[in-house]
Amino acid sequence: MEMYHYWGKTARGAAHQGDAYHLLCWHALDVAACGYKMVEHNLFHAADCFAALGIDDRERAGQFFAWLLLWHDIGKFSRLFQQLFTHPDLGTAPRDVRSSGHHHTATGKWIWKNHLRDRVVVQVTSPLPTRKVARLLDAWLAISLGHHGTPAASQVCANDFLPEDINAACAYADEIGTLFPAISLPADWAKSAWQAVFQPLSWLLSGVTVMADWLGSNNRYFPMVSAPGSFSGYWQRALVQAEQAIHAIPAPSQVAPFSGIQTLFPFIEHPTPLQQLASTLTITASGPQLFILEDVTGAGKTEAALVLAHRLMAQGKGQGMYIGLPTMATANAMYSRMYQTWARLYQPDARPSLMLAHSARALSELFSRSVWDPAAEMNESGDEVPAAQGCAAWFADSRKKALLAEVGVGTLDQALMAVLPFRHQNVRLLGLNQKILLADEIHAYDAYTSHLLEALIAAQAASGNTTILLSATLSQAQRNRFAAAFSRGTAQSLPPPVIGLHDYPWLTHLTSTTALGYPVSTRPQVQRRVAVRWLESEEACLAVIRDAVSRGECVAWIRNSVDDAAASYRQLCAALPDAAILLFHSRFAFQDRLEIEQHTLDWFGKAGEGQRAGKVLVATQVVEQSLDLDFDVLISDIAPVDLLIQRAGRLQRHVRDAHGHVKTDGQDERPSPVLHILAPVWCDVPTGDWLSTPMRNTSRVYSDHTTLWLTQRVLRQQGEIRMPESARLLIEAVYGEDRDVPEALQAASDRAEGAFYSARALAGNSEIGLTTAYGADGSCEGWNDAQSTRLGEASEAIWLAYRRDGEVVPYADGDHAWEMSALRVRASWWQKHASQFTCLEGDALDAWRRARRQTSGQVIILPEDPVNGGYSPRTGLLGPGGSNEAEQ
Repeated sequence: MEMYHYWGKTARGAAHQGDAYHLLCWHALDVAACGYKMVEHNLFHAADCFAALGIDDRERAGQFFAWLLLWHDIGKFSRLFQQLFTHPDLGTAPRDVRSSGHHHTATGKWIWKNHLRDRVVVQVTSPLPTRKVARLLDAWLAISLGHHGTPAASQVCANDFLPEDINAACAYADEIGTLFPAISLPADWAKSAWQAVFQPLSWLLSGVTVMADWLGSNNRYFPMVSAPGSFSGYWQRALVQAEQAIHAIPAPSQVAPFSGIQTLFPFIEHPTPLQQLASTLTITASGPQLFILEDVTGAGKTEAALVLAHRLMAQGKGQGMYIGLPTMATANAMYSRMYQTWARLYQPDARPSLMLAHSARALSELFSRSVWDPAAEMNESGDEVPAAQGCAAWFADSRKKALLAEVGVGTLDQALMAVLPFRHQNVRLLGLNQKILLADEIHAYDAYTSHLLEALIAAQAASGNTTILLSATLSQAQRNRFAAAFSRGTAQSLPPPVIGLHDYPWLTHLTSTTALGYPVSTRPQVQRRVAVRWLESEEACLAVIRDAVSRGECVAWIRNSVDDAAASYRQLCAALPDAAILLFHSRFAFQDRLEIEQHTLDWFGKAGEGQRAGKVLVATQVVEQSLDLDFDVLISDIAPVDLLIQRAGRLQRHVRDAHGHVKTDGQDERPSPVLHILAPVWCDVPTGDWLSTPMRNTSRVYSDHTTLWLTQRVLRQQGEIRMPESARLLIEAVYGEDRDVPEALQAASDRAEGAFYSARALAGNSEIGLTTAYGADGSCEGWNDAQSTRLGEASEAIWLAYRRDGEVVPYADGDHAWEMSALRVRASWWQKHASQFTCLEGDALDAWRRARRQTSGQVIILPEDPVNGGYSPRTGLLGPGGSNEAEQ
């Protein structure tokens, strides 16, 4: 038959098994068999999806899914695709067609609608009219054709096929009808109620389709076969091979019953009020839920969220969780904490996977050590060795599969990609299914990312999944937006609880039918009163630092830009010993940044008792999150009030005696904490240049000058930060909807408001409409990996290097040397300062990028003394003469 002259896969590399090529029809049967077995074993909840669509019988569901997958590569019948490979045994004379650039999923969509659909309509059984059957088949085929991670494009592909190609595809369609003669489409599938269920599930099933294609393309389990044969005979063979293949996927782990906080966290002897509420709150409502936990630093929000998550999982409301953090540094810190806990979420004999999900996870030694591979777990005698805990290699071998592991910790961006038109977005959405999403530090996101988080909350709710949000500080407007997103996902409209200025700490709990709020008590140990004192010049800040050092106290000055921090560092080095001062910002090579981070923890961390006296840290916003730091004296440039509250949390964070030693109980013996704030001279009626003249870089970093003026006003009125009593008042005074704006700052306020709504609109235009069926819009335009989860100025990747013996070698040494030599800077900064550096150019740069599989980025060639090349391991990338640009 003609269809046996069409190949689907070709041999790649010396390790391949089987013939030189794999017939297209056999590859389709391989993938179909994998889909059948996935439904049979309910992998990735495939059977659950079909049950929700009315096919409870797994055999029938598996047959239907297998039939559907047999169409996934029909576009490969095109001569456009077939001419990419020739072999004498294929028996067809080469007849080239002009390249159109069409992907085989697009050619598949075209040949289905123009030549195969009408042929298949008469093969299936249905009481529905022919036109409705055709419409339903189109919707299902969109799922199958999306196996490359994007919807198939609607393009005119008539010139991509020769007549014999169409004949072969038709013959293939007839064979499918013979192999699966019992395919039927129920009448209910045309009803609006069924469509409402199908539309969100279609996105999950498209993700399962991708997994079936990946597994069915694994040559280890499916050796290539180029010889013709019978469809039914090969189908039986494929089923046996698929049964073996699916065992490569780690089996789901059984959740352990929740038996108390101490079981999860043995170190917690006395739960905080928030943790106690999390362990007793009624969570039995059916369907998705939303929790918003707001409490002060030290209230144990993370542990409270994990208690809630485990209780939900134990009640069958989730199989796992994903914890999303603002940065890779915060994700790394959370991963280290979860490494001590995650296995307790599951039965003792289970082997769940804990995934670190971000682009630099290979640099985490702890994660790399944790990866296990069942195939390698044999000793020299061939016996099994004791099972390790960590992360199965199957999850870790691709970033696209990262969210499929039972427990994931990473940047929130990895989850946000599920609601943006990234390639393989459907696999990420599949990974979040039956998972509880924990999003921490949610106040840290700008308008663009916050809008995407709202879209993700809605998507989670629409799929029946729960979300837990954590924050120290949220405005009423932010909370309302998150609640509204949850309501959109549940197709309900419940107003969130109205919260007063004194309702803090607070837990918000929404279900599809209720919206409740709970006040939370505060332990005396975490109640804080931090006095606020104002400094009007950098000289005054330096004087405060010198006085504190002379008393043996440790100090931090958080500056709003890299160059302000570098300038202050140089001034301090002229007055204090270099060995007593650290500079920490974002423009360090990763190797140096890790060393500085560890040095910072050694000096100022909880355990850094013997080294902290007289030490100084000058840093940017990189220390606001993730690092558990404790300073005796803290200075901050003026910043929005929520960030100042966050920074103040690094001031006398742990209870210590007068000599800086940590105490397990009692009162702190240091002088009462004071937050010093560098700010412009106060003006009741500010001028337009109130901020930009005295603090130019700060005015660029925080363009909404009204927010900073309102922050200064309310803190001057209060004279202190009282936590938790004044938290809500401070936030609403700055971010409340009825805030008053001075006339001179109105223009800046209007620009900031316009930027806010523009960012939200841009996010809204970027996100995917998950309420329609997968591929329903008939377009894949814009689906690529160039999307962004953050709205900010474009950045430039930089790699530091030396030239030795004519070779370009990385600045860093050891494992992952090039990755450890990397950093990022703003694109505009690089454009302005690139000429100050010696860089790879032209063919040499192109060759380096090809070798490193990079499509962009710059390589700076440093002299052997890197300080003279514009980079120093102590000061970072500033340029030979320093620079004067605002950057965090």
